[in-house]
Amino acid sequence: MKDFKTISNKERKKEKKEQKNTDILIIGAGITGLSCAYFLKDSNYHITILDKGQIGMGISSKTTAKLNYLQQTIYQELEKSYGMKTSKLYFESQMEAIKIINDIAKKEKINCDLEKVDSFLYTNEEKNQTKIKKEKELLEGWDIKVGEINSLPIQEIPILKGIVVSDTYVFHPLKYLLGLVKSIQNSVTLHQNTLVQEIKLQEDGSYLVSTTAGDFFSKIVIVACHYPFFLKPGLFPLFSYLKREYVQAGKVKKAYNFTAINVDSNLQSIRFYKDYLIYGSNEHKLTSVLNYKEGYQKSSEEFTSYFKKKPEYSWMNQDLMMNDSLPWIGILDKNQPNLYIATGYQAWGMTNGTIAGKILSNQILEIENRYTKLFSPLRTMKPSIIPTITNGLEYLKAYSKTYFNKNPRFYSSPVMILKINGIDCGVYIDQEGKKHIVHNLCPHLKCKLIFNEIEKTWDCPCHGSRFNMDGDILEGPAAFSIRIKK
Repeated sequence: MKDFKTISNKERKKEKKEQKNTDILIIGAGITGLSCAYFLKDSNYHITILDKGQIGMGISSKTTAKLNYLQQTIYQELEKSYGMKTSKLYFESQMEAIKIINDIAKKEKINCDLEKVDSFLYTNEEKNQTKIKKEKELLEGWDIKVGEINSLPIQEIPILKGIVVSDTYVFHPLKYLLGLVKSIQNSVTLHQNTLVQEIKLQEDGSYLVSTTAGDFFSKIVIVACHYPFFLKPGLFPLFSYLKREYVQAGKVKKAYNFTAINVDSNLQSIRFYKDYLIYGSNEHKLTSVLNYKEGYQKSSEEFTSYFKKKPEYSWMNQDLMMNDSLPWIGILDKNQPNLYIATGYQAWGMTNGTIAGKILSNQILEIENRYTKLFSPLRTMKPSIIPTITNGLEYLKAYSKTYFNKNPRFYSSPVMILKINGIDCGVYIDQEGKKHIVHNLCPHLKCKLIFNEIEKTWDCPCHGSRFNMDGDILEGPAAFSIRIKK
């Protein structure tokens, strides 16, 4: 990593006011951004990648890293909305993404713990047995060998009915991403700890991208971050919603070679990494729950109940879901043909992020890609009206709750929401008695923030922005910190 063309803090200060020109500017050094750069590395373009933090330490760092086409009931959902052809094409995109990762890992000799595993899809609810049957029929129609099961390899979690496939994988995402970085280090310039704050179209058709490291000018911009920060106010929030999942991990006496996920209202997601069991549960729309501590506790108690031990690690995932169950990958506006976006991966970021990198690079290089229309943000979304109205009402509900409930009673930590010199502030007092004071207003769309007592962060219940206790941005779409200037 020493030879990688990264920018130090000292150099950043020196270049702060200088203009930086590039041909392709990629915002986000996660699975999408790095995959895209990999596919473009042998072109004649000058490529620059910006990331607000460290490589792979955003959403990619929290994934359970399943390389899996067995994605709950996605195929029957797509068949209902768009027809069999679209459903099969999405399936093929996931299969291709799995192959791409296998091929790259082999070609670049990336030791990322890539391992072939069996994957299970199951239910514990009588009403959902037909969903399992339908998904099985669809997969078998596409020449996938699917087995029927009445139990999982681990007996702690009982099931009513399930299916199993054998050609899926798991891996270590950070090791893979660092391997990609090594393979592109002579072709790409990377700026870490660089927050992008604004994108402006110039008269000549290029883009001015304002960041905390100064201004960048680029002919082509690819927004490969979790939530597209520049889509505001716009209608994007109404076409999508954020889903939160709580994840627990702990050492077990025996590790197994499989992954599993259910289709029930109470999510259960299982995978193993070496001698650790990783268990995701207690899924909900971000806007529906404001007491995050309760969510962690419920998930932790479930883990303990099933596996007779307390989890050693806990974290949460936030996934951007599109109303029609298909990601947005491609050109966002036909009047801005050099601005690309990749988002809304439906909780399957490793495969969708990989195929996004391939699609975007193909579009830039003017190479035909059979998935371009499938994922195009310009498509007519089906269905759209009812989910759009529902999302709008839920955002409004969460927004209102934070305004009327000034000091939520569920806080057990010394947390206060109050006005200081006429400014809405959030105050957290740490164990040493130090006060951490921030603006209690999300810079994105002005929602009030909720304190996350488990991770000690300020979280936006509307669109998922997260800040540390001192107000620095951890996760978008907010483009500015909430620090109080001294």
